[in-house]
Amino acid sequence: MSISEKCPECGCIDFFVNKRRGEAICKQCSFVLDDSLVDFGRDWSGDEESGESNSRAGAPFDPRVANNLITEIGNNADFSKLDKSTKYLMNRIKKKNRWTSSSLEANLNYAFGHLKTVASHLHVTEGVEKEAAGIYRAAAERGLTKARASDSLVAAALFIACKLFALPKTMKEVSDACKIDLKTLGKSYKLLIRELKLKTMPTNPMDYLVRYASNLGIANKTQTMASKLMKEYHLIGKTSGKNPTSLAAVALYIASLQTGEKITQKRISEAAGITETTLRNRCTEMLDALNIKLSKGRK
Repeated sequence: MSISEKCPECGCIDFFVNKRRGEAICKQCSFVLDDSLVDFGRDWSGDEESGESNSRAGAPFDPRVANNLITEIGNNADFSKLDKSTKYLMNRIKKKNRWTSSSLEANLNYAFGHLKTVASHLHVTEGVEKEAAGIYRAAAERGLTKARASDSLVAAALFIACKLFALPKTMKEVSDACKIDLKTLGKSYKLLIRELKLKTMPTNPMDYLVRYASNLGIANKTQTMASKLMKEYHLIGKTSGKNPTSLAAVALYIASLQTGEKITQKRISEAAGITETTLRNRCTEMLDALNIKLSKGRK
């Protein structure tokens, strides 16, 4: 029924719509204009007397839940009201139900529990955690978890999710949090990227620059200078194929030398997780590429 229609009895265009009955009624003469309206919205159920309204549309899909279609009924509050024998029987039924769950569901339950622990340790957002769970679920459904350690695939999925959300987390940070070998994490990362056909953008060194500057308490003046150096280095095409963490550390170190802020090589290298030798080598490369001359004794 169109809103532009008029009541055939009185010509009024003001209607009352009864969604429960599917009727459109004229407010002036109470003439029923239509009795077969279809509501395409969610299926809601409500109690007019109590004012309570509940949705029967169901909760949104959460990739972190192994079985979103679980039919287990009752909770601890419900069981506390049962007598002792019935409570014992229900607990036995729940235990046997867990025993008969599929191997995939058991795998997902273990993996998502581990993912939650690691995500909390790395302080990632809920969105990143859900993305990682979705990646791992896709891998498990394709059979990629067979004969492979799930911990390494969880770590790889979480690292990919961080890259997709532009969250500056290094592979070493993820491997340390998951307590797995860095080489194993690299292999699992390449496997998921290849088999799931995922595309990730290279990490922006600027993200690490802001993070390291905040952790080291570097002044805004030095941080601004480091950002300028990084942009100039990128414009001449020197950032491609290089570790973004080392580039960020080098830019901050050179900027501190230019502004006179005292920051040792050891502090910056420890914050970036690189060696002092790597810092010095990259520093020489950036100084030569940008044609920057420092006074003697400051390099």
